[in-house]
Amino acid sequence: MDALAPIKKINVGLTLGLAGAMAAPHCLYAYIWANPADFKEKARSAPLRILGGHAVEVMEKLVLGLKAIQVSTLLAWCEYGLLPACGFFATRSRFAVVDAVTGAMPARWMLGLAFLIPGQALNIGIYKAIGADGVYYGCKLDRPVPWATGFPFNLGIRHPQYVGAMLSWAGILTLLAATPSTAAPLGLVLAGWGGLYAASSYHEASSDMDPKK
Repeated sequence: MDALAPIKKINVGLTLGLAGAMAAPHCLYAYIWANPADFKEKARSAPLRILGGHAVEVMEKLVLGLKAIQVSTLLAWCEYGLLPACGFFATRSRFAVVDAVTGAMPARWMLGLAFLIPGQALNIGIYKAIGADGVYYGCKLDRPVPWATGFPFNLGIRHPQYVGAMLSWAGILTLLAATPSTAAPLGLVLAGWGGLYAASSYHEASSDMDPKK
């Protein structure tokens, strides 16, 4: 049996919506990294200027909004697409995704938390080390970014925030894997996220010493 067969049963619009939501932040990262001056100009103009008084603040709001869309789109894709396609339906609550998480066996919880906890530790560590100015391209958008050598930069990971994000997504997807047949489709989603983070990492690394435009 084709392990990815459940995906074929999912409404194409749901899958395209998820793919778009996954890619959107990375498109924003690439645009701002390559065109900081253009973004700064747009951030000073309507409608973006309502999001903050500086381009870093505008980027932060945009990214957080896109992340919220990612989570909601993933949950909708699972609720109305993957879980029904795999024969899993809500029985204890109104939503299958809630039952998938709350009904997870201890082993699945342990595995999910084994991804989530270190992932969030990396994300929190990044914010404590370099703050929002560092996370949201202050080096490109004219905000001073402190030079940090402690955790998580002392782990030898070039992009600890991206690694943390990937671990966090792996934990979430693990908890949503309500049946064995959901594993391959969710694994494909995780692989897609991995490709996007790898592309963003490569793009930043290939030009992180370029002068500001």
